[in-house]
Amino acid sequence: MRGALLIAVVLGGCAGELEDPERFASCPPGFVEQLFAERCAGMCHDAETPEAGLDLVSADVQSRLIDVPSGTPFCEGRLMIDSTATEPNVHLLIDKLQETPSCGSRMPFGAEALTTSEIECVRRWVDEALGVSP
Repeated sequence: MRGALLIAVVLGGCAGELEDPERFASCPPGFVEQLFAERCAGMCHDAETPEAGLDLVSADVQSRLIDVPSGTPFCEGRLMIDSTATEPNVHLLIDKLQETPSCGSRMPFGAEALTTSEIECVRRWVDEALGVSP
């Protein structure tokens, strides 16, 4: 009886936790900045030739994203990171990483898409930049 109860408790507790496995993504400090440097800057968004005016590698990248509008006509008026947003996909930075963004093309353009774990790390990085608790 005790063994059956233990199994029921263990299985009951685990099922809910595994519904969203991406929340267990490993996002060490500096991961997103390294991701930007390796996956975004080499293509278009470095300090020397920032496509659409977007430099993702120079110091203090967050200040160039929070409440800053898109530099492309495809997404005119959208904020890279909207400090008033209540949903993560409202941020253009995150929206552009999705399979079908609401405007323009998926990023990184012409390269392998970020994994769901990498996108989750970007979401967490944005939340941290805005002081939002997970």
